[in-house]
Amino acid sequence: MIVATAPVPALAEELLGEIVVASPDELPALLPRVEVLIVRGGAVVTADTIAAAPSLRVIGRSGVGFSEVDVAAATARGIPVVLAPGGAPAVAEGALALLLALLKRLPELDRLVKDGRWADRDHADVRDLDGLTLGIFGFGRIGRRLAQLAEPLGVRTQFTDPYVDGGLPLEELVATSDAVSIHAPLTDETRGAVDGTLLAQTKSGLLLLNLARGAIVSSLDDLLAALEAGRLGGVGLDVFEPEPPDPAHPLFAHPRVVCTPHALWRTPHGVDATFRELATGVLAALRGERPAHVANPDLYDAGGNVRFPAAGPSSDILSPQ
Repeated sequence: MIVATAPVPALAEELLGEIVVASPDELPALLPRVEVLIVRGGAVVTADTIAAAPSLRVIGRSGVGFSEVDVAAATARGIPVVLAPGGAPAVAEGALALLLALLKRLPELDRLVKDGRWADRDHADVRDLDGLTLGIFGFGRIGRRLAQLAEPLGVRTQFTDPYVDGGLPLEELVATSDAVSIHAPLTDETRGAVDGTLLAQTKSGLLLLNLARGAIVSSLDDLLAALEAGRLGGVGLDVFEPEPPDPAHPLFAHPRVVCTPHALWRTPHGVDATFRELATGVLAALRGERPAHVANPDLYDAGGNVRFPAAGPSSDILSPQ
């Protein structure tokens, strides 16, 4: 049985077969029969979840983040955690869109026209993209794609990433960049990394974007305080902790904050590529092969073989060949 924790597009069923969509309340009753679990919609897969699913063979994530899954528990059971970074180009484009919205003050200028305050345009702090220094926090597929999009427009890019040579310390990145876009995974090291202490070290007027995980930012209160102090000149958020956030928080009333509901990857191409990669990875794992994108690569030996076998083959899902 294949179970998803939120609805999936038709393409997923075309490639994988029937998929049962289960709400959080419905999932526990299905766990004893689940062989493939597709984790979506903010669902969390704990060690207890995995222990309650004796037939579980593959966990799939419709994206690149895996903080919602207890990867260590999955690895101990020999269960691959398949990732699907197909939406990376769409997220990178979304980051560029948020950056431009903040630089060009689009929400504020839109309001001037609609409020009949045309003359106030002379006081609008509209800025250029050309000549801007963009810091990228997390230089994986999304971060590299963002750099590829921005550099031909006259943007100088720099990055921080412990797994990529040539990066800067995070403190230096925020102190020397005009804008910083967050694309790092949520780990013990990155959780709360953007806090009041770091924000006090930013270049004055820094534009901050977060399209990774909301919990990388310590709190909305810290962002608001940095905006009011002038350390931040604008904030663009596509992710929050928790999701959805409380819209009554005063940050959302600030004129230099632009928000989207964790949706910038949801272009037709992004959705198609994400679920195509997810299905391809799940099928590879079921065949006993190493998926192209997996959160627990240590599960496999140098030859791409699983070190520890998961549950045995199934009669209704593709068996390993």
